[in-house]
Amino acid sequence: MEQIIFKEVNKNSESDIRMLYEILKLRKFNISHDKLPEFDEHNKFVLGNLYRAWKFIYNGSQTIGTFYITCENVVSINLIIPNKKIYISVISKILEKYKPLKEKKSIRSKYFLFNSNPGNKEYIKALESLKIVHIQNTYAF
Repeated sequence: MEQIIFKEVNKNSESDIRMLYEILKLRKFNISHDKLPEFDEHNKFVLGNLYRAWKFIYNGSQTIGTFYITCENVVSINLIIPNKKIYISVISKILEKYKPLKEKKSIRSKYFLFNSNPGNKEYIKALESLKIVHIQNTYAF
């Protein structure tokens, strides 16, 4: 049985920045980048982040991924090894601990929005099993 624990990412900690980079290197699915950024670029990104929440995800004592929530109520969950059961536990815990920020028309939804790479079938199955409504497909050019 999983024991999902969240730990704050400390953007001023060199070890946290390195751990984030190692997790980024191991990820199977990405949305915001096609190739792995250089470490210096990653470091600048972490130092400048403006996420509302950014956490490491642990299963017991093992780091299994990260998640963040933006100020626009967008949630991104990145597990090193995609697993529907773990995604369900992580999503459920996020929804217990956090509430969406107040809606701002054309800026921020009143709901949490979960982004997924279309190839991440385990994440999609988890969202569907939790009855999280599919509202949009996004395409990049």
